[in-house]
Amino acid sequence: MSFAVLLAGAYFKPFLTLLSGFICAILVVIFHYFIFYSTSDCQIDYQQRRLVRFEVVETYSEKSPYYLKANLKSIESCPATIRPTPFAMLSIPSDKPVVSGDEISASLKLKRYRSVKNFYSFDRERQALLERIFYKGRSVGEITYLDHHTNTSLRDRYLKYIDKITANSRLQWLYYALLTGDKSKISYEDNNQLRELGLSHLLAISGLHIGLIYAVGFFSSKWLLRVSHLPIRQSFQLNNIFALFGFSCSFIYVYLSGFIVSASRALVMLGCYLVIYNLGKNPLRWRSILYALCIVLLIDPFAMLNPGLYFSFIAVTIIFLLTRNTLDVRLGFLNRFVQLFQIQCALFIGLLPLSLYFFNGTSIIGLLINLIAVPLVGLLILPLLIFYSLFSSLFDITSLLSLVDSVLYLSYQLLLSIPHDWRWFPFSEFDFSLLVISYSTLLILLFCPNKYVCLIPICIYAVDFKLQPKAQFQLDVFDVGHGLMVMVSANNKAIIYDLGPQYFGRYDYIRRVLLQSIRKQQLSVVATVISHLDNDHSGGLASWQLAGYAETLSIFHPKGLEESCKTNSLTLEGVKINSFHADDSRDNRNDLSCLLKITRLNYSVLLTGDISTAAETKLIENGVDLQSTVLLSPHHGSNTSSSNRFINAVEPEVVIHSSAYQGQWLFPHPDVVKRYNEHHIRQFSTAELGHIRIKFYEDNYRIEFAREQESYWFEQD
Repeated sequence: MSFAVLLAGAYFKPFLTLLSGFICAILVVIFHYFIFYSTSDCQIDYQQRRLVRFEVVETYSEKSPYYLKANLKSIESCPATIRPTPFAMLSIPSDKPVVSGDEISASLKLKRYRSVKNFYSFDRERQALLERIFYKGRSVGEITYLDHHTNTSLRDRYLKYIDKITANSRLQWLYYALLTGDKSKISYEDNNQLRELGLSHLLAISGLHIGLIYAVGFFSSKWLLRVSHLPIRQSFQLNNIFALFGFSCSFIYVYLSGFIVSASRALVMLGCYLVIYNLGKNPLRWRSILYALCIVLLIDPFAMLNPGLYFSFIAVTIIFLLTRNTLDVRLGFLNRFVQLFQIQCALFIGLLPLSLYFFNGTSIIGLLINLIAVPLVGLLILPLLIFYSLFSSLFDITSLLSLVDSVLYLSYQLLLSIPHDWRWFPFSEFDFSLLVISYSTLLILLFCPNKYVCLIPICIYAVDFKLQPKAQFQLDVFDVGHGLMVMVSANNKAIIYDLGPQYFGRYDYIRRVLLQSIRKQQLSVVATVISHLDNDHSGGLASWQLAGYAETLSIFHPKGLEESCKTNSLTLEGVKINSFHADDSRDNRNDLSCLLKITRLNYSVLLTGDISTAAETKLIENGVDLQSTVLLSPHHGSNTSSSNRFINAVEPEVVIHSSAYQGQWLFPHPDVVKRYNEHHIRQFSTAELGHIRIKFYEDNYRIEFAREQESYWFEQD
């Protein structure tokens, strides 16, 4: 195939280099995938025990069972390879404390790392892939402590040092991120507030930081040479030595930051700039940006999965475009302020499509705040932090940090007093096609002499959007592992059925999945129904109430959640919602589950909680109309439910199983799957397909799966 492409390129010589580049890129991606991201040489069976030797990298719990990240040194029956050893997330019960650096041998049950996959939510599975976390596992036998390694790498010692010298400050997360590139100390709330204020980019180590470190190294070496009075031959190129020293300082800084994408991009671009400058070329030409991009992607093509790559390179491109014609060292203060404002406006417009696509909105007030924040952080705060980190081990200068910390904390609190509506502008349904249209339009406006041509992509999108049919209502079955969380929406109004499980007494799917989906689609929640109070159905209740939705429970649960739901009817933008239950006299919480039937035009959906065969029989005997187009399988597909009689009464076209991938109970049960297959009913499981969405139109419906639409080829099973 490569030969055929090259042959075609020989007849179209202008494209030969481009086609060769594509071939090279394909080979680079294949090489990186099979060396760094593939586990094809080790076939893992979850039911099989394997003796594994691993080193603990990080622990996430303070008592047994310990949940930890481990570096797998060797796996029984898996051949040793030249690839770097993979990582795994493990659950280890132990009477002895498990800490970072412990080397342990244990009998484990391993399975491929797999997380939930939902539309509009952070993809933990993809992040694990980038960190080379390939497996999950749990100990099924005794563990043996082999050794303990004290991690003495320069980066780890640097992180501990910065953590120590900034420990008593109120904005430690800010200083720690600026000096190390590590954002792990930033809370979820602070991260959201920084994004709403348009200041998130200041925490990423970027060209401003790298340039500052380079300048410090360059002029420091120049000053040292001057004060040392060393004899130097006149023919010797001192500027090359100064530049090399400055670049070395920047390289050390990027190494200490962990070679994050934004820092690596800035370092590579600095290197390209210096090489081009040394060759006597114009350093602000497009080649410096393209060379830097190619080198970053050659080092790791999977960096394209990081949104920071796009923000970083587009921002630098915008600055280069704007400063190429306006940069002038003779500019006065007012003119420099005007230039900064122009750059900030250009960055706001140029990065707006990316912000809407990745973050579902953009900061409004950030355009003004950055006029002060960017020069303040880049020219004052960061130099002070570098000075503090260099000399705090020699002198007691904590008072300097305390003074800076007090002023910055007060300023930060003043920024947080800005009303939320002034900070953030939400925008729903900004998809990839709209992203492409936006940048196509901007490029045409920038480079095409006839500006009216930019109307072509806009018109294409407008016509396509107008011709798209509008769904009458939508069903979302979220991927929450072993549990249930469902949303029914129509015309920007929604009803929630169950709130998913809670793990470790603190983690649920409300904030990071359900609320994200509600904000993305700009929905107003009318009512909430809890089928019953088992943890896998109501675990997120406290978080849901804390988010301000407690009142939505009153429609179907006026007497509280301890009582069975009220038999009620509700019309949601033309969608009829009826609640009922089996009214079984037995003391069985599962059989008292609240059921919902949702109907609109010719389609209906039946949500069934955890009812058993006994409750199914009771519903049929009571003459309840169960016939539905889509059925949510009772009790996650357990064999205690989904009787043949019930299936005949419902007559669904589609059945959805809300279950965990290779979970403890292995739902849906094979017998249940067989029964539905015998009735020729299509079955879909969140365990296999992730978040399942069904859009109902006037004369048909469309089913969408998060794992098919949100996953790349290397993430597929």
